[in-house]
Amino acid sequence: TDVYNIKKGFPISVFSESLVITGEAAVILGLVAFYQRRVDVQTFLMAVIYVAVTSWALFAPTSVGPSDSAIAFAQELSIALNVASLLPQLKQNFVRKSSGSYSSVTASLASAGCTIRLFTTFELANGDPLLLVNYGVALALNLSLLLQIIYYATQKEGKTLSQLYLADVKSDS
Repeated sequence: TDVYNIKKGFPISVFSESLVITGEAAVILGLVAFYQRRVDVQTFLMAVIYVAVTSWALFAPTSVGPSDSAIAFAQELSIALNVASLLPQLKQNFVRKSSGSYSSVTASLASAGCTIRLFTTFELANGDPLLLVNYGVALALNLSLLLQIIYYATQKEGKTLSQLYLADVKSDS
């Protein structure tokens, strides 16, 4: 997503949160590898390959770098990964007929964030179709998850909305 936005020449205000999330993900992956004692040659090589491919995609001259269609295809794969990341939670909640352990606050904030991204994509990225699909699909999935959580919590588990939303910050003890 970062490479797509940069190569398309969009203003940084369109994708700054994506850059931050990329950095956060790298730190978290590094910490997980460290605490699982998996900082080895394989992990190091994977990180080097990621940095090399990303650098090549960003900085290589057009004649030897990835084509615009290849970068667009990578963005399409990103959309597929976003979809795939929430489907297991939606399925698990449905099968268990439960609000599950996914935070209603997280689902609400993710939905609001996608709504804002749709607006900024229209305003700052000239309504780029791939970004609109990305954020539109993410909004639909996050809203589906939020509505599922609210339904199961209020209708099946007998919780009020305040109990549901306060569950993230309130201790049982």
